[in-house]
Amino acid sequence: MNVSIQEYLFYFNDSTNTEKELATKYFYDNVIKRRDLEIKERILDYQSKYKNSKDFYYCCLSIELKLFLNKKNDEEIFDVAEDTGIIKKYLEHVTQWGHFEMSIFANCLYIFSSEYIRATFNILLKRTKILSKIDTYQNDISIFLNNCIVLAFERQHYQNARFYIHELYQVSGKTPRKAYDRMMCDFYLELIKTVNGQPSTIDTTIYQFKKLGFNDHAKMLENLRAKLTAKVKFSIA
Repeated sequence: MNVSIQEYLFYFNDSTNTEKELATKYFYDNVIKRRDLEIKERILDYQSKYKNSKDFYYCCLSIELKLFLNKKNDEEIFDVAEDTGIIKKYLEHVTQWGHFEMSIFANCLYIFSSEYIRATFNILLKRTKILSKIDTYQNDISIFLNNCIVLAFERQHYQNARFYIHELYQVSGKTPRKAYDRMMCDFYLELIKTVNGQPSTIDTTIYQFKKLGFNDHAKMLENLRAKLTAKVKFSIA
């Protein structure tokens, strides 16, 4: 049926609260709210689960948490050279990607070069073609593209940012996330103007999120703008 085991299990257990789903819920919903010590404890827990079960899912979660802590603290708290090699090797050898592979790539983007990500984008669409009729697929693509855009900004690769913004705008027309993603496209385009020292309406765009009650998200966008504009000023100096 050309469906990976991970993909089959993901959809087979879609309506149940499996241990894996609880682990995923923790990772995506709560990780940014936890203290570093708790995250380190989770890493050990996932490593133990992987050792006992040999389930690559837990190996990936432990690696993603290591990468998260390194990036959050802007230092190598964990030596992840071997871990990043594991992720790259796994993704390169899977010819038909599912939700699992999409999530890994989206959450580990910064271990790849910008050239690799851009070159892999079209290949990614082919590798996930079988999922294109599944509702969650468009959401996966949207999350992936949002992550690509932010990474492009952080690396000051604005042409790449424009490319991914265009792709996100196209994808957003086919997903329930349409309003959110279109608003984010507006934000990103205004952000390009801001970091290039051009007049922009980025405050108005951020205010739209506040008006809709997404205050935490608006604050995150303000922090992203401050971080990127400071980075630009530093690089110029």
